[in-house]
Amino acid sequence: MADQTVKDYFDGKPEALEIFEIVADKIAATGPSDMTIGSQISFGRARKFAWFWLYNVTNKNPNGVPHFMLAIDHQVDSDHVRSTEQISKHRWNHQIVVRSKDDAKSTWLSDLITLACGYGFLSSN
Repeated sequence: MADQTVKDYFDGKPEALEIFEIVADKIAATGPSDMTIGSQISFGRARKFAWFWLYNVTNKNPNGVPHFMLAIDHQVDSDHVRSTEQISKHRWNHQIVVRSKDDAKSTWLSDLITLACGYGFLSSN
């Protein structure tokens, strides 16, 4: 869909939309970014730093499982990160499963988003 909107992307998936909106608000709080919608929803400034998509969308799980990928300048070891892959000398992709609105609202996710935006530090929470 050429002109897909966030509403189109999450059509029939209200729980996933609520989680996405919380995550998108956290990204917006770090400053302006460009959002692109395709098979994933990505965010970028000079470079893309965040990608959000739904995995395992089935009849049994119509909302799918929200996944979030953050590109960070160093590897972050965290129980909240599902997997990490080094994609260049100073860039690691961190995959996160955002299982609930509580995960989306969490300080640990805010900290990871801040790192991906190139600002701040990871707190001890």
